[in-house]
Amino acid sequence: MIGLFLLLGLAPQAASTPAPAPVGWTYKESTDPAAPRTATASVRSADGNARLALRCDPADKPIVSVQYLPKPPLAAGESRIVTLTLDEAQADMTTWQFPGSGAYNGEATEVFLIADEIAKAKKVRVTLQDGDKVIDSAFDGPGDDAMFRKVYAVCGLPYGLPGAAAK
Repeated sequence: MIGLFLLLGLAPQAASTPAPAPVGWTYKESTDPAAPRTATASVRSADGNARLALRCDPADKPIVSVQYLPKPPLAAGESRIVTLTLDEAQADMTTWQFPGSGAYNGEATEVFLIADEIAKAKKVRVTLQDGDKVIDSAFDGPGDDAMFRKVYAVCGLPYGLPGAAAK
């Protein structure tokens, strides 16, 4: 349920729609006063075939997640390892969920550590195994953590390593 809710606002566009040109990281907040408040900081890959996002969703308990949404979309399946390579040097391997459309990590401590690493990186590469093929996407880093701090603020969460109670 949470996986579907997390990816709802980031559903991929129809395959016939041309991919928009990458423009760097953007920040978007929901504006409908009748709907729960959400916020997303996201970037498209240089080839336009994937999006990487940090998103706040107001579920029963607000959650910030890191999301990867490639084209074509990923099928729903068991959780598995996703590798983030930062500036072609540091690799971070964590387990992500695959609810359909893409993949996400919603574990509070891991999300903060991933967001903090992405904020400091000039280049971010996301790699995962999908059946017998490897999916690999490259993204520009945001340059700083300003947008990520705003995403956390919308969720009412501090931008920092959560305590043991936050898990």
